[in-house]
Amino acid sequence: MIGKMIYTCPGHFQSEERIFPALPVPGASMLSVSEESAGSGCSFGVAITPSSCYELMQMDPEKRAVLLRQIYGREGLGLSIGRLCIGSCDYSPELYSYDDVPFDTALTHFSVKRDEAYVIPMIREILAVNPDLTLFVSPWSPPFWMKTGGSMCGGYMREEYLDCYAEYIVRFIRAYAEYGIRISAVTPQNEPNTQQNGRMPACIWHPETEAKFICLLKEKFEANGLDVKIWMYDHNFSDLSRVQWSLRNCEGLREHCDGIAFHYYHGDLESTKVLRKQFPELELHFTEGGPRLNDHYDSDWCKWGLMAVKALNTGYRSFTGWNLMLNELGGPNIGPFSGICGGFVTFDHRTKELSFSGQYKAFSHIVPYLTPGASLYPVSVRETYRFDMGKYPNGTHAVEGTVIECGAEKTAAVLINPNSHAVQAEIKLGGALWYVELQADSISTLIVS
Repeated sequence: MIGKMIYTCPGHFQSEERIFPALPVPGASMLSVSEESAGSGCSFGVAITPSSCYELMQMDPEKRAVLLRQIYGREGLGLSIGRLCIGSCDYSPELYSYDDVPFDTALTHFSVKRDEAYVIPMIREILAVNPDLTLFVSPWSPPFWMKTGGSMCGGYMREEYLDCYAEYIVRFIRAYAEYGIRISAVTPQNEPNTQQNGRMPACIWHPETEAKFICLLKEKFEANGLDVKIWMYDHNFSDLSRVQWSLRNCEGLREHCDGIAFHYYHGDLESTKVLRKQFPELELHFTEGGPRLNDHYDSDWCKWGLMAVKALNTGYRSFTGWNLMLNELGGPNIGPFSGICGGFVTFDHRTKELSFSGQYKAFSHIVPYLTPGASLYPVSVRETYRFDMGKYPNGTHAVEGTVIECGAEKTAAVLINPNSHAVQAEIKLGGALWYVELQADSISTLIVS
């Protein structure tokens, strides 16, 4: 057997070294691989927001083609899922819906033509690189006249427009199909628990209203011959109780819903493990979370490595970051978060140079090994691990990771060491014990073939 380790740590991105089977090493943490699989694969991707499309359009076409192959091509990172916006979101250069004529319940003026400027062309360029890319969509707001307050920014959904809004979603999916863009899933509302103080496209949905809409929308899909899944909620881990209450109390919701979508801004991913036991028929999806522009933008690989590994070990079916591309100022942005979020990739308008986030670097340790049919096995530290309480709070924290069985001849172990010092570890793969030195603040991929 041959072993190699690819690692990213401060000063090193994708460095590689040979490793060897070993006898037990005193002082090394023994990493245990679960015998129970956490699932059979997970799709990774990012949101192809209107701002991302606008920034891509500003690039030299030849350089853009190279970048898209690097991100979506089989020879590159190979992202396999993407999130699109239904109309404007906060990361859009402009604010609009697809029917801005008040009370046009017949949707006579419905049109996606405005997306032809830069959104649709960029999506089609991405699909030309990866025609098998799975796309799901989320609205940040219904047309302003379907809500309280009379604005795309803030307000509450009004139940009298549920049927009209379901038809609006159906028309959007059909319209995009005419451009060769197939939509595979939809979340009824991005972050239904907030109106963002009326400062960006947003809308609050009561849980019962969301449930009614999901049932109605699913029936519309079936009536129109659309094979589109519906993922409910699409908001933070912290309000897990809302999801549980809705699924237990809203008639028809479990039958018409296909999955549950989560964001990472509040709460912990581990809390959602209970959903796999309570509602095993529903898929779990991580649908939003991205790097911060001025907060370790290009070096937060441990943060995203840990988040992704937790999702894999919990059985999530997809993991989608936030904006594919933003500029050096973290824009364009029509909401209150200008200069806060960073893109998966940053395009600097001044220098025309690209820079890559820590999230991109973390994905590069995971995504290439998630081949079709791959099996996932959580990694944990055995009971022999001890936390030195005398060093609290600066003691050694446990290494986290997951093992990806890529086929009969290759296994990859993704290991994250979030400590400020190196950690010695051993892990059994392919019948052999392998010794690794996990550098400080590192994400490593151990490959045995």
